[in-house]
Amino acid sequence: MTELAKKSDRLIEAYNAKNFDAMSALMAPDIDFAHYNRNFVLQSRDALIEVLQGFASTYAPDRRFEDAEMVIEVGDTVIRQAWYVGTTAVDLPGFGAAGEEFRLKFCSFMRFGPDGLIVEWKDFG
Repeated sequence: MTELAKKSDRLIEAYNAKNFDAMSALMAPDIDFAHYNRNFVLQSRDALIEVLQGFASTYAPDRRFEDAEMVIEVGDTVIRQAWYVGTTAVDLPGFGAAGEEFRLKFCSFMRFGPDGLIVEWKDFG
């Protein structure tokens, strides 16, 4: 596994562990983030971390990515395909009613800058 793929693994491991400090350390302050299927766009690491913390505490506390089924590195970009799973704590459109389990296939594109930080993260799924 290449260095960038390992960094993307560390980001996902930190996400699953709810280690938002570790996640933050892997991202550029002005990260370009979008989750296209959810019409969700941010241009700030701090804002993204705040949203992810809220989702993990309020909407789906057990949310996590399963092991990637595919990881490909193309230049400065890592493409990951994995199942995103969990249980909704509240009614959550696109995920399910409160108490329902969800299982969504995600494809994530993470582009790294020259300093090794994630400068762009795009999710589909």
